[in-house]
Amino acid sequence: GAIAHYEKNRREPPKKILQKIAETLEVSLSFLLGETDDPTPPKFSNEAIPTTLERPVKIVPVFSTEVSAGNGIFPDSFHPEAYLPVERYDVDYVFIVRGKSMEPYVLDGGKILVKATPNPRDGDMILCIYDGMFYVKYFHRDGDRIILMSENSEYPDIIVDPNKQFEIIGVIVEIRNTPPRKKVRRIEKER
Repeated sequence: GAIAHYEKNRREPPKKILQKIAETLEVSLSFLLGETDDPTPPKFSNEAIPTTLERPVKIVPVFSTEVSAGNGIFPDSFHPEAYLPVERYDVDYVFIVRGKSMEPYVLDGGKILVKATPNPRDGDMILCIYDGMFYVKYFHRDGDRIILMSENSEYPDIIVDPNKQFEIIGVIVEIRNTPPRKKVRRIEKER
């Protein structure tokens, strides 16, 4: 039947079946297809993955390096911690944010979905490295000057010194915040 056709290369199995075989064998689809020698299937984050996909998805790396919405975080080495399915094809990376300079839009612990581009438009929220530190800020060009601006007015603007390292990683195209938990005080019941 069908298996004999697959074995004799008369017919190719559908991708759905290949994916099931890869999952059953606990190997990656790329390994099953001979595209790689690494049988390890990709790790996914512990976020729920839908069982039926309404739209096509792209799998993007989630970097363990946290980025600052504050006064800067010194970057660790870049290595994906997990992978996340997203419904947008313009997303290249996901980073976790630490700090409060972009609140209320980007919360401490939220995820930013980044499109890799070195050319933001004025007013875009960007991920950049400045003077060796990661930042999430609004990009503003004022003549020859570049200004990194926070949403939270408690954090001052940063005027980029042209003599220091400045690299734009990309533009934030989506923000995923985890809602903060309210500290609840207990009310004693009257007897």
